Amino acid sequence: SVAEDCFFAMRAFQKGFSFAFVDGEMWEKSPFSLWDFVQQRKRWLQGILLVVHSKQLALKNKILLAISCYSWVTMPLSTSNIVLAALCPIPCPAIMDFLCAFIGAVNIYMYVFGVVKSFSLYRFGLLRFTLCICGALCTIPVNVCIENVAVIWGLFGNKHKFYVVNKELRPPVSV
Repeated sequence: SVAEDCFFAMRAFQKGFSFAFVDGEMWEKSPFSLWDFVQQRKRWLQGILLVVHSKQLALKNKILLAISCYSWVTMPLSTSNIVLAALCPIPCPAIMDFLCAFIGAVNIYMYVFGVVKSFSLYRFGLLRFTLCICGALCTIPVNVCIENVAVIWGLFGNKHKFYVVNKELRPPVSV
């Protein structure tokens, strides 16, 4: 499956299992290119959409995932609203302003949360940790552009194709 880890967690949650963060470090490899990064984000979005729309999961168990996922899906709209509101200011209903602000806030929160969880205060020390966080926060505009491309492509692309991101420095050996 495209997002089997998400589906597994949602099924376990539905059956009454609980989860928590494990304090520790995980050495993972990030994609080496922007192309792979966009492909990875597209695959994640498509997989989570399949989980949110799965008939095997009760709505009450996936409602928060659905809210998070749909705030991600509508990210291009809220991003374009930033530009359009400056160029063509028109009065909007309060609910529209609230929804745009909420979508933006959820996306920024998830990004900052991921950044904080990606760096180790213990391993880096306070100064380097703070510099890494600040550096990652400075990349938000670039990340927003990449996420928008991934969302649009993910919505209109093949949802059942699995793109494998190459995370090896040397070419894979076929056996």
